[in-house]
Amino acid sequence: MTDHAGDEKPKTTFEDMARAVGDDVVEVLDSAVDKTSTLIGGEDGNRLVGGAVVGALAAIVLPFSLVTGALLGVGYAAYRKLNK
Repeated sequence: MTDHAGDEKPKTTFEDMARAVGDDVVEVLDSAVDKTSTLIGGEDGNRLVGGAVVGALAAIVLPFSLVTGALLGVGYAAYRKLNK
């Protein structure tokens, strides 16, 4: 007989899954802001403008106005810029 005790997979908790999804969302948002900033202003593109554009585009899909989306995008980009 074989011992299957070592074959057990670690249990994944809801918190672990939420943290992983949150990390993925942050990575995608950061990448979108960086790429948008580069498209708008070249290599030295302003990250806050990129954040505003990403937020405004997100507002097309999400239930809030373009202005609110742009402001949220600027806020997100500023927060990320201050924490780097």
